[in-house]
Amino acid sequence: MSADFTIESLELEELFTEVNAVDVYQVNSERSQFLHAFEGKMSVAEEQFTIQLALPSLFPLKKPMYFLKNCQEAGFIPHIEPDGFICYSHDEGLLLDRNNPKGIIHESFQRAKRTLEEGVLKLNSEDFLLEFEALWSRQQGIGHVDAIITPEERFKKILVFNDEKRGKSIILDSINKRIVQYMNNLYSSNNVLDEFNKRNGIYIPLRRSSNLKPPAFWETWDIRDYRQLINNNITASTKKKLKKYLDRKFIQKGDEEYIVLGIPILNGQRALIGIKLSDFRTEKGKGKNFPFLHPLRKNQAAFEITPLNIKRHDKEYLLNRTQGHNRFSDKRVTIVGLGSLGSRICFELARAGVEKFILIDNDVLEADNIYRHELGIRDVYYKETEKYYHFPKTEAMKRAMKNKFPSIEIEYESSDILDVINEEPGLMLVSDLVIIALGAPTEELYINEKMRKMNGAPPTLFTWLDPLGLGGHALLTRKEATGCFQCLFTQPDTPSRLIANQASFAAPGQNFRKSIAGCQSVFTPYGSIDALETAVMATRLALRVLAGEEKGSPLMSWKGDSTELLSQGYQLSERYGFSSEVLFDTRYLYKNENCAICQAGETP
Repeated sequence: MSADFTIESLELEELFTEVNAVDVYQVNSERSQFLHAFEGKMSVAEEQFTIQLALPSLFPLKKPMYFLKNCQEAGFIPHIEPDGFICYSHDEGLLLDRNNPKGIIHESFQRAKRTLEEGVLKLNSEDFLLEFEALWSRQQGIGHVDAIITPEERFKKILVFNDEKRGKSIILDSINKRIVQYMNNLYSSNNVLDEFNKRNGIYIPLRRSSNLKPPAFWETWDIRDYRQLINNNITASTKKKLKKYLDRKFIQKGDEEYIVLGIPILNGQRALIGIKLSDFRTEKGKGKNFPFLHPLRKNQAAFEITPLNIKRHDKEYLLNRTQGHNRFSDKRVTIVGLGSLGSRICFELARAGVEKFILIDNDVLEADNIYRHELGIRDVYYKETEKYYHFPKTEAMKRAMKNKFPSIEIEYESSDILDVINEEPGLMLVSDLVIIALGAPTEELYINEKMRKMNGAPPTLFTWLDPLGLGGHALLTRKEATGCFQCLFTQPDTPSRLIANQASFAAPGQNFRKSIAGCQSVFTPYGSIDALETAVMATRLALRVLAGEEKGSPLMSWKGDSTELLSQGYQLSERYGFSSEVLFDTRYLYKNENCAICQAGETP
């Protein structure tokens, strides 16, 4: 990772014309700390674009980044961010061959070029709908609100509860005891209805036939743009109901008006965006005073428009993301990755009597994940005097585990595991067992190698899920024995070449990542029960290790139903054909004698 990458070593002249090395500070982005940067011309659809290639400090463990030097040069097209970043690949499940940095550069270049080309030629225009919420959220001055609102086909009034002091708001289309309790849990409040101010607004569904684009990053819409957008893209029925509302609505001094738009996207779903109209005042040079007509009817006042990024909490949206013991009291377990798997393993180990934990994760808990996570809605935010903050998963897990198991001891690091293992490797050595539940094979392969090289390293257990309920896996590796995570990715005849995970029940070369609201919500589909069953299997193996009952390095797998996967047109691997008995009987036979990490071979 400290290699001196050059134009010559990466053969960049095969990719760019007029390519030069440039200072990393010329890359106008804060996405990463960059060690190397290059600039050159990329030929796309008979046009020349100036592209910056930036290598993160952890490259080749982290993917290279490509930027349009002038983000407006190609116009407003999908998958180009405000800083010019070309979103050519998602990080989730990404496997990089860190031993072949030149190959990573050349493959990623072609993907970035293809992404840019599809945008320039307008081949991916429908992605504007898929990415609408994500693109909308990139606007300058964007506000953020929570919402429990069902995006129906009908016009309706909405309520907004606002904590102005701490800058937190939530939009509702109905209110009852269950919703009030949800809000109280979300905001750690005794009674949101007493603590928050109440505002009003409207929800307007746009037509499903609408061909819509959000504003470009460099544009700012005024009320005329919104009025035109709405009037040109609503049904006659909605127009009638909206007119009736506007005819009766007058803006009084101190009012705020919220407008939520339901944007039709693919597969019958809707994205939600919003605006807040506030600070109404008499416009200079005009004698009109309060009350004013609603701005969607006629503009009689000066006011501020704040675009709103809506964080949805409605059940339909959230569910769419889902398809012993005293002998362990002195054991310490390090758990890396506190997602749906890691969080459950934490609680199950605590229930089994483990009382000492080190938790490592650099992420925060989002509402999107609570149906697949051990934590709940109370763990999303914590409230300070001036504002709300997201809980780091590590701190939220510590709080939740301590509430349930007061006697346990928990240390945690809210840091990237790659930083921890390189800068504080001692944290990995003080435990009796390390459990890796990241779902990031590139990083896990690196961790596997580092742990195998550490003197005194404890056993390490890797655990992960197959998509769509197909199954789950747990692999134990220990420094003094053969068999490790790298074995699953090693080509038998060419050990220096990485191949797809051979334990998987899904055939290689398939993309299972899904998105509900664009790039910012990409996830691998699996259900809570799948994570639970894998967590139970991994926990059983962990307890056998802690009890000294497991001396080998087994690969444990459970096999689920393939109906959903096959119905979506995906294919199974040959390993899925093994019976559960065969999978168990062959749990030690995955070992690859040519593995460069745990066998006699040299590191590639």
